[in-house]
Amino acid sequence: MPLYVSLQAQPGPLVTALMTKPARHEPMQARDSVAVQAHQGLIGDCHAHPLGPRQVLVVRQEDLDRHGLGIWQVRANIAVRGLSVEALASGNVLEIGAQAQVRVTHECEVCKVLRHYVPAETFKELPGQRGSLGVFLTGGEIAVGDAVSVQSAVYPNVPERVYDRLGWLVARIPHGEVLTYATLIQLMGAARPYFRVLPKYLRRATDAGLPAHRVLTTSLMVTGHMDAQASLLAAEGVSMDDAGALRDPARLWDARDVYFTRT
Repeated sequence: MPLYVSLQAQPGPLVTALMTKPARHEPMQARDSVAVQAHQGLIGDCHAHPLGPRQVLVVRQEDLDRHGLGIWQVRANIAVRGLSVEALASGNVLEIGAQAQVRVTHECEVCKVLRHYVPAETFKELPGQRGSLGVFLTGGEIAVGDAVSVQSAVYPNVPERVYDRLGWLVARIPHGEVLTYATLIQLMGAARPYFRVLPKYLRRATDAGLPAHRVLTTSLMVTGHMDAQASLLAAEGVSMDDAGALRDPARLWDARDVYFTRT
């Protein structure tokens, strides 16, 4: 079977190309088919992980064709011909083949990594056309030539801007539970350099009335991004020791379902 097919004559949206990336910064591998684990991702792909909004990147074949690009150049996993722009909106569900379902989370940003793969002039034109990220609701197998259908607005919208996504997540931390910097970054789908701006973002979230006191450092310490964080946590039954460290790790929020719930 070919690894890339042109399926313009076929009715409805169809998968035209599949790729996985075994490790970050390594070449992507073209696939005829790939197995999917629900709530985890494409088996053999480095982005397979139960946390975060980016288990898969889906791109429209029409956008690739418009710029003369291959799927590997935008670092996407699945190319589909026949999808409307609106089909890749946050909250939609893509049904791919007989079993796999993808919840679209948010648009994929055009990051500087693409400068290594995309001509400079094309790079400038890519915002809004790199595709959308998603998570797998169900598993199974995806193959080149599979039909794709769309269910609209099944899940809540996930904010596009990183700061707004932080606020969206902080608002969902349950009363009496906490989250660490490292887990928050992973849930945001943000790059490691965002660690530097987390205190600033969390102060803004506090000022906006969000429960940012429920966020601790990666070392399970109070962050210093607000006054009386330990007191606010104590009022929710979360105890910190004299050094400002979490006493009970059982208070850590298990956030694996945050992108899989409809509320």
